Formats: sequence, C-alpha cells, structure tokens
Amino acid sequence: MRLISHSNGLHTVDKEKLGKIVIIKRCIIFFIGLLILGFVIQMVTDFVDNLGLKSKFKYVRIDGKKIEYKLKGSGGSDYTVVFDGEIGANMYEWDKVCKTLETDKKLSTFVYNRRGYEFNDGGDLITPEEQAKILKTLLKKAGAPEPYIFVGEEYGSLVATNFAKLYPESVAGAVLVNPLSEETINKEEFKNSIKYKYYRSEFEKIGSNFGLTSLMSKMGLTIQNKGFEENIDQNELEEFNKFKNKKNYKEAVSNELKNLYRNTSESQTEGLLSNKPLCLITSNDDDSIKKIGNQSLTTVVKPQADSDTLSLLDSDEIVNGINTTLKEVRKLSKSS
Repeated sequence: MRLISHSNGLHTVDKEKLGKIVIIKRCIIFFIGLLILGFVIQMVTDFVDNLGLKSKFKYVRIDGKKIEYKLKGSGGSDYTVVFDGEIGANMYEWDKVCKTLETDKKLSTFVYNRRGYEFNDGGDLITPEEQAKILKTLLKKAGAPEPYIFVGEEYGSLVATNFAKLYPESVAGAVLVNPLSEETINKEEFKNSIKYKYYRSEFEKIGSNFGLTSLMSKMGLTIQNKGFEENIDQNELEEFNKFKNKKNYKEAVSNELKNLYRNTSESQTEGLLSNKPLCLITSNDDDSIKKIGNQSLTTVVKPQADSDTLSLLDSDEIVNGINTTLKEVRKLSKSS
C-alpha cells in the first residue's frame, strides 16, 4: 500500500493491471502508426509506379469510369469476335488467339479489361448483368460492328450469357471455354469450394490500402492466376505486376469472386441460344450449360490441356472453336 500524492486517502494501486493497460495502449498506438506508415508507403509506391506506366490502348468513359479496349479489323467486317476472360486475367489473355484470327479480313476482334483491371478505374460491386450492360455501351462507343460472336472463358462466360440474354439481337453465336454453369454455382458444394478464396480476396482488398498485400505477394501468400502469369510475355508480366497488388485490381477480383459466392447471375435459361451456333470447350461431359443451346447447333469439344487459361495454353483449340462457330453462323446467315 502506498500514499497517492494530492489525495486525502489511501488507495491500492494494482501495478500489474496498470502495466497491462500501458502495454495495450502502446500496442494500439504502434498498430495505428504502422497502418498510417503503410498507407503513406502505398500511396508513394502507387504514385511512382504510375509515373512510369502508360496505357497503349484506347479507352472510353462509362458512368465516369475509364474502360480500355482494343478493336482490330476493318469497317467492312461481317462480325466482331468479343472476348471476355477469367478472374484475375487481363486482355493479354487473348493475344495468341487474336493474332491468328486477325488474318481474316472479314472479321474484327475486340478485347477489353473489365472494371478495376489494369488502367481501368475501380468501383463498387457490380453483377455480371451490370458488367454486360457496360460492355454493350463500350462496344457501341468503340464502333465495333455487329453482330457479335462471344468468346468467354470461365467468369467471362457469365458476362457472355448475360449479354446474350439482354441483347439477343446483337449475338450471332458463342464459344464458351471452361464455362461456369449457374446451376453448378448455385450448389452448396461450389460455394464451399470458393469460400476460402473469396475471404482471402476480401482480406487482400483491405490490405492493398496500406502495403500489406504487396508484402504478402512478395512472400507468395496472395491469390494468383498462375496459368495467366506464367504464359504471358515478359513485358506484359512486368506491366501486370505493377497493378496486381493495387486497390482497384484487388477490389475487382474480390467483387467477381463475391458474385460467384453469392450466385448473382441469372442468365442461363434453357434455349437462350437455341437458334444460334454454340461451341463448348469443356472437360465436363455432363456440363449443365448445354441446355442454353440447340443440340443440332451445339458443338462440344474436350480440350487436350486439362488446365486453366486455355486461351494461352491451348489457343489453337479456341481458334478452331471460333472458326467452327463462324462457319455455322455464316451458313445460317446465307440460308435466312
């Protein structure tokens, strides 16, 4: 027991308790200081990176947000092949396929980056249906000739089927690569399979504000699309690495995983593409997405490469699928 100065009485002071409170306060102050430091470092890093980066693609603004794209082909093209890719990949995913298709003078190719990817602005969560609406506006502003043949890989297949549901008159055919079936997404088994990845993406999104995600990336602890990163050329990879730990990119990946986790897409109705050629490149023999097409106009191809990012690993298979679909589209056009 000790006397407390400026006191008229005796008080018992628990030194152990007082020591714990001081330690907790110091830890909180240290943690807040660390967050502020990380935030400043992230801002400086982003600023420096942006000084050395310049997009080589055209862009438009939709709802005030920048969306970049690349349209190749002449004004006399009969069709435009529109590409939409995997979660975490950008338009470089389609380089090999587009290079082969560009020899067809009657064909245009269109690739773009979804919101938050590369130089594009980020934003709040949007569903595959809203992404399809943005794409429609983008195609119009870019002057891409209709009708379109959609090529969607993985998540891109959801944007493609939502587009076909909203604008059936604009779609002549589709090639879906390792497509995501809404029927499968709706199952608890699928939800459980991506739960950990989705929650990790949410954590990485938060960490991208103050340098934590960049640190985790250097330690190999962040979500990666290895099939994409390991198969683009070195210059493209260096550019991609400048963006992959930034807030816009991590927000885009997290938002799209959230769409899968919550199953926000409702487009794959039976007969959606019943009067149009459809090519499915999938290893799943019983893929329920077959119901969106007509059996006589649907081609199912089993890919030789059993892996993600077929657009880079087996581009010839996709080119063959596009050419098969294009042949059927032209045949139907002549007979109508």
